[in-house]
Amino acid sequence: MNQQTFITLSSPGNSALDTLMMITSIRDFGGELADSPIWIFIPKVWGNFSEEEQGKFVNLKANIIPYDAEADVLKFPFGTKVQAAAIAEEMSLGQTEFLIWLDSDSLVLNAPTEMILPKEKILGYRPVHHKLIGSAWGEALGPFWEMIYQECQVPRGTGFPMKTHVGEEIWPYFNAGTFVIRPEIKLLTQWWKTFQKCFRTPAFSSFYEKDTLYAIFMHQAILTGVILGTLEPEKVQELSNNINYPLHLHHDIPASLRPNTINELITARHENIFDGAEWRQNLPITEPLISWIEAQPRVQNSTEDSG
Repeated sequence: MNQQTFITLSSPGNSALDTLMMITSIRDFGGELADSPIWIFIPKVWGNFSEEEQGKFVNLKANIIPYDAEADVLKFPFGTKVQAAAIAEEMSLGQTEFLIWLDSDSLVLNAPTEMILPKEKILGYRPVHHKLIGSAWGEALGPFWEMIYQECQVPRGTGFPMKTHVGEEIWPYFNAGTFVIRPEIKLLTQWWKTFQKCFRTPAFSSFYEKDTLYAIFMHQAILTGVILGTLEPEKVQELSNNINYPLHLHHDIPASLRPNTINELITARHENIFDGAEWRQNLPITEPLISWIEAQPRVQNSTEDSG
């Protein structure tokens, strides 16, 4: 059995370049996890990667897994991600000890051995980057989160403070872009089932109409509810601030919570920060990482486009 398997969702085009950059980072900087299996999920309706992209993935020993995505889920923000995670979990039973989900805009910059959990832990997580639709710790949850807790059968009184990457203290709100989980618990399957039950209901749709952020982060809110309703607090482990670090929010993060250099991070998220050349001046990055980033097709294409 493999100790860990990396999983992600991708699509042709720019997302494929993000995914290629992420997988290359795993192979180059992953240390003892560098040779782990990598599964790339893609809804069949989105088409396949180009022959060139497929060849690069094959060379990096990453497996492309097309799947049949449900039509209404395809239209809803990040619904395909929830379905892909559940499929990955089902496929991995008996095949791997840990599933490590990384969104395609992630980079592995040092060996993520912290993501190999102690035997008593089921889930390794990071809090969200910033509060947005979350609730500040010490304040009432609010009607949206009350509904999430009800649908996910979260026991009354459940909760503990989390600190976002930008330093806000909030009610539990788990980031769905990076996590590690033991698949035999089937928590990702429960995430998918609960998401299907809830995302299209009129009660939640009323929130989407007030603020589109509720639709964008519905998948993440449901994940939070499922975790709180399924796992005891002692079964989850908060990963360090050097995991899932948001490069695009670096200057919003209190100085005391920033790394001295990006090179020190374990994993990072970049979103659109590499779309121009400004990242060289805006981020504290040193060699050899600067040259590695500059050599990636994702960055080269963006620099050419912006130039």
